[in-house]
Amino acid sequence: MINHQLGKTFRSIRQNRNITLQQLASKDVSLSQLSRFERGESDLSVTKFLTALDSMQVEISEFMDIAASFKQTEQIQFMSQLIKLEYARDIEGFKRLQKQELAKHQTYPDTNRYYLNSILLQGFICKCDPSIPFPKAYLDEVTDYLFRTESWHIYELILIGNLYLFIDIPLLDKMGKEILNNHTYYESISTNKHLVTITLLNIWETCIHRHQLDYAHYYQKQILALLNNETKLYEKTIFLFLKGLENYQRRQCLYGIKDMTTAISIFESLDCPHLAQNYQKDFERFVTPSNLICKKT
Repeated sequence: MINHQLGKTFRSIRQNRNITLQQLASKDVSLSQLSRFERGESDLSVTKFLTALDSMQVEISEFMDIAASFKQTEQIQFMSQLIKLEYARDIEGFKRLQKQELAKHQTYPDTNRYYLNSILLQGFICKCDPSIPFPKAYLDEVTDYLFRTESWHIYELILIGNLYLFIDIPLLDKMGKEILNNHTYYESISTNKHLVTITLLNIWETCIHRHQLDYAHYYQKQILALLNNETKLYEKTIFLFLKGLENYQRRQCLYGIKDMTTAISIFESLDCPHLAQNYQKDFERFVTPSNLICKKT
């Protein structure tokens, strides 16, 4: 994949500057070597590579910036497809995209991202159809990848934020604390900070749903400290609902029901029917006549 990406970048710069391969070929680097490099079929030595860049009047730093941009663009395209499929809950679309990512991984086995993308897609497939089990081997692969990665960026947060349903609480807590230990790093980029908050809200919600209230209360306190900006209305409303659900689970039923219904009303008032319906379903799942949790209060 490295050869392919560098060759693709090289070709793009050359064509953008209207330079032919014949013009770049010299006694130091042949036409066939350049052609194979552009197609990703072979590498160039450092000397030949720098000679070719010099012939195009391109600095190595400029070349690497463009190469990084190409790689990012490909992942952005993948994520935009993912968002559309998730909104439509298109399980067949997820399966098609998964096959494409696996095919890319077979072609470029040195690029782990394609394989991780296929695991991420398996998570969406399992969420669409709960009868399909999420393989433990996939979870092991993701866990190994995460704890081998020194710094977690947007992609790592996306993996955790979309696979948390399949992770047991002790491991999920370990991941959550790793995120919290580095949250000051994420604060410099607003997109990262938002994703951190949403991921932690998902972890907190999972702890509540699984009745792991000691873990849950820890995340309630940690997340509250992150919501110090009054413009974070979306996150604050989810926080209010989850605080109510945790209180309800702790048998503080009246307080819990009040917070949950208030959060649902906020989503309704802001014309967010999809969110209101989702949290109404969650409310009804836990607060039902058959649920005896508050009978004695």
